Amino acid sequence: MDEQQFAAQQQQEQIASDPQSIYADGMREEKATNILQQINPDNLLTDIEHRIRGEKKDYTGQWVMIATKGKQVSEELVSTFISFLGCILNQNTSMSNFKEQEVNNLMGMITDWVRRDLIVNARKYGIEGEYTEYDRIGHIICATCFSVFKRALNGREASRIFKMMRMNENIQGEKRGSLKDNFKFW
Repeated sequence: MDEQQFAAQQQQEQIASDPQSIYADGMREEKATNILQQINPDNLLTDIEHRIRGEKKDYTGQWVMIATKGKQVSEELVSTFISFLGCILNQNTSMSNFKEQEVNNLMGMITDWVRRDLIVNARKYGIEGEYTEYDRIGHIICATCFSVFKRALNGREASRIFKMMRMNENIQGEKRGSLKDNFKFW
């Protein structure tokens, strides 16, 4: 081991034992984990599913029904939309490198499909003539999809995630692989 390698090793050991460094590493990893949970396709679909049903998270994080006039959303409606969104809100989408026109085209396709499906199947879903319900469901879906596409615009999300991973690996070396473990759904 030459002097340069020895000095680098000594510096790594000093950084590893520094409480402030350990805290900063933990905060960095917690931030990365939080971002990964937000873009996890399963979490997005679960969120949409509950919101279409008319549920919200309470202060404990549990999904509870918002007071309604006793009318439940059709499970067929929920399953149709979750099935449709499953092919759109996935890891490929959030880590893509979309251009602005591609995002516009995708949003147009989603808007058209949602509108047509709600109009054509309104009787089957039990929402015939309930235009505010059409709007509510459409806004839930379009807002979520738009947010995912906007994060993927020009590859920003993928760049941000991989930059955090590289920085974490450079700082910690191969000590811990927990950030990489967060990518298991990918």
